[in-house]
This record gives sequence, C-alpha cells and structure tokens, in this order.
Amino acid sequence: KKPTLHTKIWEENKVYLYQSSRTPQIPSISPQELKLESWLKLHGIVYENVDHKAKLSSKNGTLPFIELNGEEVADSNIISTLATKFDKDMSSHLSQEQKNVEHAMIKMVENHLYWAIMHWRTSSVDNTVKAYKIHLPTFLGSKVPLGLLNLHFKFNVQKKIQKKVKTQGVENIEELSKADLTVLSTMLAEREFMFGAEPTMLDMVLYSHLAQLLMVEAEYPCPLRDYVQENCKN
Repeated sequence: KKPTLHTKIWEENKVYLYQSSRTPQIPSISPQELKLESWLKLHGIVYENVDHKAKLSSKNGTLPFIELNGEEVADSNIISTLATKFDKDMSSHLSQEQKNVEHAMIKMVENHLYWAIMHWRTSSVDNTVKAYKIHLPTFLGSKVPLGLLNLHFKFNVQKKIQKKVKTQGVENIEELSKADLTVLSTMLAEREFMFGAEPTMLDMVLYSHLAQLLMVEAEYPCPLRDYVQENCKN
C-alpha cells in the first residue's frame, strides 16, 4: 500500500521536503535533515520546504522524508534516490581507494560524532532548548502551556534519544569523538575540501554534524564545540 501523499498537487521533478521545524540558531537540529537540504541546495535541485507545523512524518514515522513525482522516499534512501534521479554523484571523481577512505570516515562521523552530540544534548533539556534558542510551542507546533511542553520534550523526545544513545554501547563517546575530529582535521590539512578542490559526500556529512556544534549559542557552554574551535581550526 502506497503512503498517502501530503502534497496533493505537485510539480514534476520538484522535491517536497518534510523535516523538523527551523530554529533561530540553525536551519535544522538534525544532521540528517541539514545534510539533505544542503545537498539539494548545492546541486540546484528545485525543492520546497513544506511547513507542516511538526505534524507529519513518513510512513515509517521518521523525518526527514520527501515526496517526488507522487512517491514518498524516506530514511537513508533519500539522497541515493535523488543522486540517481538527477545524476548527481558527489564522489564520482574519487579513486576507489579514496572512496574506501570516504566510506570509513563517514561511518566514523555517523557512529561516533553523531552519538556524542546526541549524548550531550540529552544530558539536559537546556542543551537543546537553550543551546539553539528553541521556542518549543513553535518547534513542536503546539498550543500546550510551555511548562507542559518542557516536560514532554524532556520525558518523551529526549528520553527516546537517550535510549538510542545507550543502545550504542560506546563508552567515553566524547573522548572518542575528539580523537576522530583530530584525525579529520589532520586529513583536511590545508585543503579546501577533504579530498581536494571539490566537495564530496564526506564534506557534506561532516558539515552537517559540525554545524550542530558550531551553531550552538555562543554564550552557552558546549565542550565539543570548544574542542573544535580550539584544536581543529581548519
């Protein structure tokens, strides 16, 4: 059974993007969403960010997802589907050896740095709400009193993420991520992008994760952000 289309009248080859609400500090507090929207912008693909007031999710209950030519595409398939459709392979110029390195580096970012960010965020509600200046009634699309929304965000939204962090079973995740960041900084060296003059998917993945740290409100304490600014200045 096909999922119900939310945009009933659509334009051919236009991407309808469904993601979390914007925040004052960063377009999305989800690296996956930021990566997808940045990928669309970089390649000049026509898209619309659908303002669904935090009411919609994919058939699998996830964000982000897209609708393209009357079909829903969700989860990890989105960029690969779009890359095939629009012939936009960011890493096509890499050698096989470079592609192998890129694959390993992406997994490192997604399996260490991502969970380190989530671990920090969920250790306190303020590490999300105050760090990104989030107005919960707007972010969650709700008219419920702010005090109740704070409780909902803490005990429902953040607790779910905390459980996922724990299932990773990785100890010292922050220290592992600092070591990974040092490796990535060394790899970048004086180059503009990780593999030279042109961006690859690794650059996109790294950008979407580092932005989650570097766009934390300047006066708000964030150890991983401080580490990047002090030790990974390139």
